[in-house]
Amino acid sequence: MTTTYTTRIFGDTISIAADFAQASSPVTGDISGGYQVADFHHGPAAAMRRALEQLVEASGDSIEDYAVQIDKAVSKTRAA
Repeated sequence: MTTTYTTRIFGDTISIAADFAQASSPVTGDISGGYQVADFHHGPAAAMRRALEQLVEASGDSIEDYAVQIDKAVSKTRAA
């Protein structure tokens, strides 16, 4: 069953979705790169972290500069 997870960072809502029980399930939403659930060891928090890192990278900023904000947003990730 596909589940959507959301969080907020920088005033934006970030969402990812996948069947986290199925290793080959694609992770979709605000994440790019063709990831599958297995890439994140079946963990939605790890997938959300990567989506947030991609958001920061796309803005031209360093992930390290926003580590605290990313950690906080990951901790607030919830199933929609």
